[in-house]
This record gives sequence, C-alpha cells and structure tokens, in this order.
Amino acid sequence: MNLENTKDLKDFFSNENLNFFKNLNQELSKIEKLLEKNQHKEEKYSLFLATLTSKDFSNTNKEYFVEVKNIYSLIEKNTTILKDLKSTLSSLSAKLLSLAFSNDEIQTQNIVSDINKNINHYIELLDELGKVFVQNNTTINTFTYYHSTKLLLTTFGMELGNDLDESLNLIYPNATDGTIETSYSDILTSTENKVLIISEKENKVYLPYKKAELNEFMAQYPTSYFSYKNVIEKEFIRPLNYFMTNQNFARFRETYALYRDREASTTFEALKKAISLTFKTNLNPAIIAACKTKKQLNDYLLCLNENKLDEFSDFKIIYDINPQNI
Repeated sequence: MNLENTKDLKDFFSNENLNFFKNLNQELSKIEKLLEKNQHKEEKYSLFLATLTSKDFSNTNKEYFVEVKNIYSLIEKNTTILKDLKSTLSSLSAKLLSLAFSNDEIQTQNIVSDINKNINHYIELLDELGKVFVQNNTTINTFTYYHSTKLLLTTFGMELGNDLDESLNLIYPNATDGTIETSYSDILTSTENKVLIISEKENKVYLPYKKAELNEFMAQYPTSYFSYKNVIEKEFIRPLNYFMTNQNFARFRETYALYRDREASTTFEALKKAISLTFKTNLNPAIIAACKTKKQLNDYLLCLNENKLDEFSDFKIIYDINPQNI
C-alpha cells in the first residue's frame, strides 16, 4: 500500500481525513509551537510562585498567592492537553506508516480501526481544548499583563514572558463532514441530534444520535464508515416510506430491533413485545426507532396512553407536515 497514492486509502478514509493526513506534519508543528510557548510560560510562573513563597507571600498575602496558583493551574491544564494532542498525532503518524507496509487484510483492518480511534480521540481533545484554550489564555494574558507591569518588574525585577495564543488554528479531521444537506441544519450537528424529525417536506426521518454512537459505529466497522457524516447518513437518516409504507410491519421490525439488538433481550421477549405493538395504530414506528432503550419506549407509551405527550422528555419530536390542499 502506497500512502502517496490516495487511491490506496480512499477505501478506508474520507476525503477530509485524507487531506488531514497530508497536513499531519504541519499540524504537529503547530502543536509543538503552542506547547513550547505554554511550557515557557509554565516555567515563568513556576519561578514566580517560588519567588512569592520565598518572600512569604503564601502567608502575608494568601489571597494573591492563591490567585497566582490558579493561573498556574490553567497553564498546566493546557500543557497537558497539548501534550496529549502531540502524542495522539505522533501515534497516528506511526500507524499510517504501519498501514503502508501492511499486506495482511486482517492486520490492515485492525490498523484502520486503530487509526479511526486515534482520529476520534484527537477530535475529542480538540473539542476539549477548544472550549477552554482561548478562555484560559485570555485570562492568563490579562493577569500576566497587569502583574508584569504593576508588580513584577518594579518589585521583583521579573517578567512572565510573551502572551499565549488566543486562538486555536488547528485543522479538524472530518472538517467538512458535519454538513448534512437538509433544511434542518439549525437542529442537526456533526456530532449530536436530540430531536426526532419526521418530515413530509423532505420525505425523510432524522433519528436522534449522540457522538458516542457515531464513534461506536466507526470503531466497530472501520472499513464501512469513514466519517461522522457517513454514519449519520447511513444509520440515522431514513426515507419516510421506510416507516410509513407498511406501518404495522415497521412497528414490529423496530420494536424487535430495539429489544433484541439494542437491549439484548431474549428472542421470546423481543417477539412478544413486537407483536403487542404491531397494531397500535396511534404509535408512529419512527418513534420506536428513535428510542435507544426499552425505558424510553415505555416512557413514551405511558405518556401516549395517558394522553400526556407533552410530558415525554427523552427527546423532542417534530412533525414537519406538508400543508393540506383545500
């Protein structure tokens, strides 16, 4: 397998990830520069804390000392995540090299699975860092600027180094994979959907999903699913007719799948429940498909039977119906 030949990799990865692989060394270089800055700042603050301790600030000005320690803690957190990002990308690079020399089909699938796990972990780290990185660094820079000019230079003859970056200019794997072609893009995201949308306008049903489910599909079937978008379109978007052409059969099929496949119930229990709901005409089969657990389905049935559907809170349900011709 030749990594320079993208045809060799298209069978396993999305175009977005192929592009990400090409820029892997550049991304690693960006992370190393961020890490270098962060570690330099960490050293400066470590020295600052040591100086404050030697001047007995931890006792005479305890509130200020705690504030400095809190800033130091923010720097440490960012350093830890940046190190994890670097380690994950380095591991990904090594696995891609292993893939290039793999001639065994089973070994290839295992390596592809490991690569997808690395990609998912990298995305999670970017999500985590993205939430705190800018906020932390803005707080650190503000504190540093004030105290470098007001205290350190005049009192201790110290400085706390250059400002940290207040942006995270790193490429996401699957960067464009979140774009689902739909009029409900304000509801759907690339990693989560908390709403069941039954749409006559698009003749589609959009089932709820969570990021953990998308990751599970990609981990279990690495050669079938290349991206979050790929999983969503194959597993969580269905034609409306899939549920509405034969609703009795659809209710049976979805109930059996929920009990037998998702909940690992016995065949007898799955058949019994499926048969009991087959002719329940006021139960839309798409709602059964949207349920992740037996409890969710039972919660909905209880609300349905008591005519209290507004009390069902496991997920939101939207019916987007075509206007009636008059």
